[in-house]
Amino acid sequence: MVAQMEFWLYLYFPQLQLDKLLLQHATTQALDKDQLDLTAPLAIVGADHQLLQLNTAARQAGLTLGMGLASAAALCHQLQLVPHQAEQEQQQLEQLAQLLYQYCADIALQPDSGLLLKLSPMLALYGGALQFWQQLQQVLQQAGYQYHFATAQQPLVARLLAQQGWDQFLLQSDKIQQQLKALPLQQAQLPDKLQEQFQRLGLIRLGDLLHIPQAELVRRFGMDMLQYLQQLTGAKPALLQFIQPAEQFEQQLELLYEMERSDQLLGPLQHLFSLLQLYLQQRDQLAYQLELCLLQRQEQQQQLQLHSAQGEYQSKEWLKLCALQLERLKLKKPVIQLQLTLKRAGPRYAQYKTLFAGKQQLYSALQLVSLLQARLGKEQVKSPCLHNDLLPEQASHYAAALEPQAAIAGHLAAIRPAFLVNPPLALDPDQQQQLQLHCGPERLSSGWWQQQSQHRDYYVGQNAQGQWLWLFRDLQQPEQLYLQGYFS
Repeated sequence: MVAQMEFWLYLYFPQLQLDKLLLQHATTQALDKDQLDLTAPLAIVGADHQLLQLNTAARQAGLTLGMGLASAAALCHQLQLVPHQAEQEQQQLEQLAQLLYQYCADIALQPDSGLLLKLSPMLALYGGALQFWQQLQQVLQQAGYQYHFATAQQPLVARLLAQQGWDQFLLQSDKIQQQLKALPLQQAQLPDKLQEQFQRLGLIRLGDLLHIPQAELVRRFGMDMLQYLQQLTGAKPALLQFIQPAEQFEQQLELLYEMERSDQLLGPLQHLFSLLQLYLQQRDQLAYQLELCLLQRQEQQQQLQLHSAQGEYQSKEWLKLCALQLERLKLKKPVIQLQLTLKRAGPRYAQYKTLFAGKQQLYSALQLVSLLQARLGKEQVKSPCLHNDLLPEQASHYAAALEPQAAIAGHLAAIRPAFLVNPPLALDPDQQQQLQLHCGPERLSSGWWQQQSQHRDYYVGQNAQGQWLWLFRDLQQPEQLYLQGYFS
């Protein structure tokens, strides 16, 4: 019966900006002279010079929310002030919504630092309300933000109870209505003019208002009161716009203070790479190329191109590659903001291994190449590849690691040694007498188109020590035998 009813969960985050400061502080190193001391009293101040968010030290000093700036400064001389950044909080709220999207399909952003989740479709999927709520709690705890919550059949009711700090996950309508009626009218989010009228009439709680016939309320207080009651009772559905997964990953992070050393950036970068991991997990993708932009003073910037030959989705692997590049980077100016953009991604199925693939090493070949490129530079890591030339000493060269090479038809079918002698070694007559030729000749002619004509007859032979050799005679000196390579 309960599972068929429509229920909503409201998550209210009362101090997003302050919590983000605390989270960034936990990942940075020791305090610098320009860094905020978050153990001392600190407040987030709105444009109207009122305190909006307070840390523990500020509350212990006697400061309260809504207090004016002058009164707060007089009460606490050591108070640190940070301007409220509404756009930053909106970005944090969107990130939280994307984080929860993999657990709940219907999430709507609310203008007062809240998220509204539609519970009804998810309860059957998770096997019950308790299992679903436990999963959400685990995710919210890892996010590190303080929050209040409440459930109700109407979005407005869940919002009012969450902002009151009810913190109850219940699907019993009678208990929810009982708590709603006990809500003080001052917390019912009604206009100040109506609040004054209710106070003169002696109405204190929302339950007192709901006892009055609806027609009488509308007659005395107008159509705004009617719309409010319709949302409260569910007679009028709420107009909600549910979020959709982000189409492109591009995240910015403003730093707590200017960072002059590249190693200081690793702490804030952990947050950005964790958001990238969530984005890739939701789409079952791997990232192959990222762009990290370091925004600096005077509108200057430095960019890093991060590459993974194998493709990675885990934040720890990308942080490792980024740390190697930061070791070689010299900052031109202090960094004030980070911006991470996903440039190239692909499906994750290419990385899946078979059940009987055998024991895996610590790093795959592609991961090792990526680490070497990040440490030494992409242009410093090369790999041998085949060249379309019949002469052995010219049949290979070095190119950029993992660079696609054209296949050389027929080359692998011939017998070739594992180790070449370059330049070829001329054997003296005694050495030639000790050789036994077993295979050959195989004539190779090359270089005639470059006026460097070479004509050789190749043999496979064995010396007195039992070593298998690759030998040749130059047609211009048929009596001389040369050692070209050793078979492994």
